[in-house]
Amino acid sequence: MDIYIFFPKRFFTEEQLGKFKGHNLHFSSEKGTDLDKIDRFFQKKPYILAVDPTYIKDVWEGFPVERLKRMVGLKALCLTTTSYSWINGKELAKMGVILTNTPNKCTAAVAEFAIYMMFSLLRKLPLIVKNKWEMDYGHYLNEETTGLTAGVLGLGKIGNRVAEICKAMGMNVIYWNRSKKTSPFQSVDLDDFFEKADVIFNTLATSLELKGFLNKKLISKLKPTSIIISTSDTHIFDEPFILEQIKKDKLGGFAFESFPKKIPQYKGNVMVFPEQAYFTTGALKNTARIVTDTISSIIIGKPINKVN
Repeated sequence: MDIYIFFPKRFFTEEQLGKFKGHNLHFSSEKGTDLDKIDRFFQKKPYILAVDPTYIKDVWEGFPVERLKRMVGLKALCLTTTSYSWINGKELAKMGVILTNTPNKCTAAVAEFAIYMMFSLLRKLPLIVKNKWEMDYGHYLNEETTGLTAGVLGLGKIGNRVAEICKAMGMNVIYWNRSKKTSPFQSVDLDDFFEKADVIFNTLATSLELKGFLNKKLISKLKPTSIIISTSDTHIFDEPFILEQIKKDKLGGFAFESFPKKIPQYKGNVMVFPEQAYFTTGALKNTARIVTDTISSIIIGKPINKVN
C-alpha cells in the first residue's frame, strides 16, 4: 500500500515507523502543497492519505467535493485534526473512502491556549498592540479572573479541562452542552448561560449545520464587559454582530484563531492568533501515535477513529 503523510516525520518514533514496513511510505511537510500537481493522487492505484491541512494549498478548503471525486485511488483520508467538519464525509462514504480523525490528541494544549486567549483580552493585549505597545492607563483597565463566571460551550474533553482550570483560578463555572453530562459543574440553558457568563469559551465540535447557531438574540444578552473565546470554528457565532458590538462598546472582546487575518484589521479588544492552539510537542507526538495506529488499523481492515 502507498501511504502519503503530510505531517513532519520527526514526530514519529522508529517503532512507529517500523509498523509501516513493507509499505511505500512518503512524508511531506512542505507548506502550500498543491495537490492537483501530484498526479499520483488521481490514479486508480490504491493509497492512503494522512493530512495536516496546514501543509496543503487552500488549507481547510483543500478538499472540495470535485477534487475528492477525482481521487479515484483514495482508500482512506486520515486527518491529523480532531475536527472533521471541513471534509465532506458523506461524499467520501459514497465513494467507499474511510474518513478518520485524531481524537483527544491535544486536549491539554488547546485548553491551556484557551486560558491564554482569555488573559490576552482581560489584559487588553489587542489594544496595547495597536497602541504600539504603550499602556494607556486611562482607558486600558485590566481585569482579574477571580470571581468571574466562566461559561463553557461544549463540555467535551477540552471543555472539561478548561472548566477545571477556571475553577482552580477562583472562577465560577457554568456550562451548556448539546447532550446531558454527569459533571461537577453547573449546567444551564442557553438563555441563562449568556446572561451569566463573563467569559465564554467555545469548545463545541461544530458542524456546518450549526452556522449562526449562537445568534444576535443570545449574544445581545451578554454583559457589555463579557468576552468570547473560540478555539473552535467561529462560524457557530454571528461573527459580524460580535465585532459590531465590540466597536460600540457593548461587548468586552473576542479572541479567535485565523490566518491571514491580523489584529490591526479589527477595532476594539479583538485578539487574532495564528492557528497554534494545537501546536505543542506533546500534541504533535500524540498526533503521530494516533495516525500510526489509525493507518495500521485500516491496513488490516479494522479501522479505528472512523467518522463517516
